[in-house]
Amino acid sequence: MCTMPVRIRAIDAGARRGRQLVLMIGREVLEARHMAGVSQDTLGAAVDMSGSEVGRIERGEAPRLTIVGASKLLSAVGLDLWAKAYATGPPIRDSAHVHLLDRFEARLPAAMRREREWPIPLPGDRRAIDLMLFDLPLRTGVEAETRITDEQALERDLNLKRRDARLDRVFLLVADSAWNREVIRALTTLPRMFPLETRAVLAALKQGRDPGADGIVIL
Repeated sequence: MCTMPVRIRAIDAGARRGRQLVLMIGREVLEARHMAGVSQDTLGAAVDMSGSEVGRIERGEAPRLTIVGASKLLSAVGLDLWAKAYATGPPIRDSAHVHLLDRFEARLPAAMRREREWPIPLPGDRRAIDLMLFDLPLRTGVEAETRITDEQALERDLNLKRRDARLDRVFLLVADSAWNREVIRALTTLPRMFPLETRAVLAALKQGRDPGADGIVIL
């Protein structure tokens, strides 16, 4: 299944959102500058910009406006800029992530139904499960990691996806590397969350049955 067109549309939506933010910041600067009673030249001089550049920003005609530049302008007129990122959908995956899922799927029965980037069924939630497995007794999802870096963040993400996708069974698929094996040996929480190891999970899935517990699969 090819998901790249969906991702491209998501990136286009991100670009549109960025342009909207530039317009919004420009209006905020304009209104605050008028309230402060200062000219574009005066404001520009305070933040090492020309008055004409301030004017372009106020009109939303500065597509290359940086976060630092916007924050400086807004601070100069008495406003603070804050930003927060929200999950809207699956990120673009690199080839290593795709190949990891390919290796895992090659170990499954050919007849087992599965779906990559399966959307979490919550209104407005654009996150997805890396791979959903059907034809099993329990609602089963697989999350793939090519490199483990933050145990707490990974644990939090897995628990939220388990809850929001209403998963009964979760397998953590990890790329086989010296780094990942060393990290897993040093971890405390993940081995408790995923007590089964690769051989037990794959043996059960090859037979089309649930292995009886969550597990970590290293491939």
